[in-house]
Amino acid sequence: MRPRYWAVLPVALALLTGCNSVSSLLSPTAGTPSTSPPSGGPGWIRVAQGSPTPMPAPSYRAPSPSPAPTGFLPRPSTTPGPTVGPTCEPKTYNFSRIDALDVTTGTTSAVATWYNIGGYNLVEFRLTAISQDLVVGSQHNYGFVTIKPAAPCGMMTGRITGLKPKTGYVFSVDAVVLRRSGDGTHAATVYRSHVFRTK
Repeated sequence: MRPRYWAVLPVALALLTGCNSVSSLLSPTAGTPSTSPPSGGPGWIRVAQGSPTPMPAPSYRAPSPSPAPTGFLPRPSTTPGPTVGPTCEPKTYNFSRIDALDVTTGTTSAVATWYNIGGYNLVEFRLTAISQDLVVGSQHNYGFVTIKPAAPCGMMTGRITGLKPKTGYVFSVDAVVLRRSGDGTHAATVYRSHVFRTK
């Protein structure tokens, strides 16, 4: 029996040109566009050109950060004022807190001002300057100036000399206290300034 090649022809055309071409070849009205859906099939889907719309604003309130004052720089506050009254309050230094230090600079010196809250175990203060202008080679170490409190509490000043002109410095004050348990002393920073430049 001879094979019927005419039955294979639509399948070959479908593989080579796609199903739409075959259906159009087999349609009795081939070559004429159709505006109605085929009988028994779903309706045509009309596609309209869209237009962009702005993104809606968020309905929630944006969070406002409130960072804790940690790190090298001090709290953004001024030096606390003296305690009103004939005697000092029974306070001791909290070494987890660093307050702002007031500084007045000259050409090669600076004067720092801070408030001494006192305390039964306070021994002395140490004032130092840290240069913020890097130089080639080893950096200059200014050491520290020791200031003994003249009163149980109140405003204090300390002067440091030997600074370089037109140089930025951060000034720091450490409180030296007797240890509450055991022997010896303990020192930690209680006041620190922002960068001040000499004249």
